[in-house]
Amino acid sequence: MYTGTFIRELIATVERAEQGVLRKRIAEETELRRMFELQVPETQGEPIFAGAA
Repeated sequence: MYTGTFIRELIATVERAEQGVLRKRIAEETELRRMFELQVPETQGEPIFAGAA
């Protein structure tokens, strides 16, 4: 007799997969922000001029 656990297990698997994707996306975004912060100097209100004058 079918007990219905297959559907619950399937839903749980999908939820775990979604959480894994979300964690990966957050980790990638955090890494990109960290890399951007390393490349752009913080000037504390001073204007930033780019290019030749």
